[in-house]
Amino acid sequence: MLLAVLALQSAACGGAAVHDHLGGVAHQPAAQTPAVPAVGNEFQPTIAQLAAEGLRLKEAFEASLEAGTRHLAATFERTGTKDAIQSYEFRILESDGRAVKTIFRRVDFFFSFSTNGELQKLNGTDINGDGLKEIIVQSSSGGNCWSCNPTEIYQVRNHKAELIAAGPIQHILDLNGDDVRELIVTDTRWESYDDLSHAASPGAFMVYAWRGGRYVYASKDYTGFYRDEIARLRAAIEEAKADITAADYSDEAYVGLSLGLAITYAHAGELERGLKELEALFSANARSAAQVKHRAQMLDDFRQGESNKKLREMKAGDPMPLG
Repeated sequence: MLLAVLALQSAACGGAAVHDHLGGVAHQPAAQTPAVPAVGNEFQPTIAQLAAEGLRLKEAFEASLEAGTRHLAATFERTGTKDAIQSYEFRILESDGRAVKTIFRRVDFFFSFSTNGELQKLNGTDINGDGLKEIIVQSSSGGNCWSCNPTEIYQVRNHKAELIAAGPIQHILDLNGDDVRELIVTDTRWESYDDLSHAASPGAFMVYAWRGGRYVYASKDYTGFYRDEIARLRAAIEEAKADITAADYSDEAYVGLSLGLAITYAHAGELERGLKELEALFSANARSAAQVKHRAQMLDDFRQGESNKKLREMKAGDPMPLG
């Protein structure tokens, strides 16, 4: 069972997850107070003033996000507060060489720069080919859900910071070799579906591409990516068969992976093929009448219920939701 559940976790969050989405565990402050990060001389007086106001600098990243100016993207921890929602701040400071000002400020339960090596390397680079460098930060509302701990992407234009992407972004990859990276985002709509455990919830990836100055849903355009995803899920489903007994819930990893496969097919533009494969998988490897009944209910939902509506509701070119 353990291997099958781990495979399902990989299906929902792509293995080396940006956040602990499946466990829903929000980041927590370190027990020991780390050293204050070093920042450039031009930003030091502002950081000192914020520290006097109770904002301890936690992490900092310097870059020139727009021509003629320098920027400091920084996360702060507020000392002495009992309100968890006010515990952290994310700010972008701008310097023109004479004065420093805050051009963006947001307060939340937690902010941090990514510890994912892939995203660390991309921070402060132009990931979408629009000529502007992006800042990548993680936030958390403290909730126990995949989408409660999103990755957020900001850029600065005309001295204003703009949020251009937000969600459970697992990877930022160039999928078609054009030197422009796409966002690989977890589809969270079936989190804790039916009475499956949280770990066995069906998940899949969506692809968002930068087009017309914004990120839009473009999954159907990346057939190679989904071909690999489908192969990976099929292998995980095959492995999960060994865990099925007549015991209640012994097949939930198999079921969750099978549902995830159907959702993946839908994103790839092959909904009917996905539903046919789901029906075949659900018709096989049942070990009890209860398992047969439960699967029949879920299959009906995916064929003509609310889940079927969800499978059909996303349209190519839909803008990425930001809030």
